[in-house]
Amino acid sequence: MNKYFYIIIILLPLSVLFSQTSNLTQKTETKSNTQQEELIFKEIESGVKEGNVERISKYFGQQTYFSFSNGTNGYYSSNQAFYVVEDFFKLYRVTSFKLDHIKSDNNHSYATGKYNYDNKGQRSSAKVYISIKKIGTNWIITQFTIN
Repeated sequence: MNKYFYIIIILLPLSVLFSQTSNLTQKTETKSNTQQEELIFKEIESGVKEGNVERISKYFGQQTYFSFSNGTNGYYSSNQAFYVVEDFFKLYRVTSFKLDHIKSDNNHSYATGKYNYDNKGQRSSAKVYISIKKIGTNWIITQFTIN
């Protein structure tokens, strides 16, 4: 009986310590993911501002959904998506772009913003929605909407 009592007294604080360490590790991973997602959204934002598809295309997945104000919508492979976005940027030349809201969680995040553009001399704006998802160790764009 005494032996079991001492074992329990020793194991109980150890289990609490391991539990706290596990929670700290999870919080650190979540914070790290959030920082990584914010960097990805900043790079996407810069790519859109510059009309530089190459900066964005490295985040295209095998099937990314697009919905653009020019009538383009559907799922596209990463190669097709490159040309879809490039064509859109040529028609709707960005005058300014800003992501104003980013919502993050463990494996899915999204950002919204405003796309100001010039199309054939007419200036206008559109709302933007971009969602990303973590697959393995990589983040990919799952949806890109400009309407």
